[in-house]
Amino acid sequence: MVKYVILGFLMYGELTGYDIKQIMRQSTSNFMNASFGSIYPALDKLEKEGLINSTKAIENGKYKKIYAINSSGEEAFIKWLEEPVDFMRSYEDILSKIFFYERLPKEKAPKLIEQLLKDINCKIEDLERLELEIKDKAGYFEISTLYFGIDHLKFMANWYGKFLEDLKHQKENS
Repeated sequence: MVKYVILGFLMYGELTGYDIKQIMRQSTSNFMNASFGSIYPALDKLEKEGLINSTKAIENGKYKKIYAINSSGEEAFIKWLEEPVDFMRSYEDILSKIFFYERLPKEKAPKLIEQLLKDINCKIEDLERLELEIKDKAGYFEISTLYFGIDHLKFMANWYGKFLEDLKHQKENS
């Protein structure tokens, strides 16, 4: 996930590893944060994969490496953004993707959120059917984890539903 967040930040312009860490701290740290020990190896890997380029510079007597996304990196990043969201992944993964949705064509983000809502609601229905099947057989702790899953998915459906409404309202007003 760090790989795509880094590519997303580089879509805004050239950055050093230090810059990426600072931007992450100020913007995505509530759902995606990485240490320098994760950022620099990810940058090296992205460069080896041919998705970013780097230049070396000396500023105030200090050596630094400046990274820029290239067309292959932009293509890989947009392809990742356009993939349907897997709601069963962690909320960090989901929010890391949504954070950069402004980079998609305007009509794509609402469609991806609509698909996410559809998938979540299907899973809620599946779990509610399962509840009816196992309610009398499952132990207290077992059924409690099922209730947690149902409640969590209902929260997600509610939140993403409101988000979609706001997104559509914002689109109408722009």
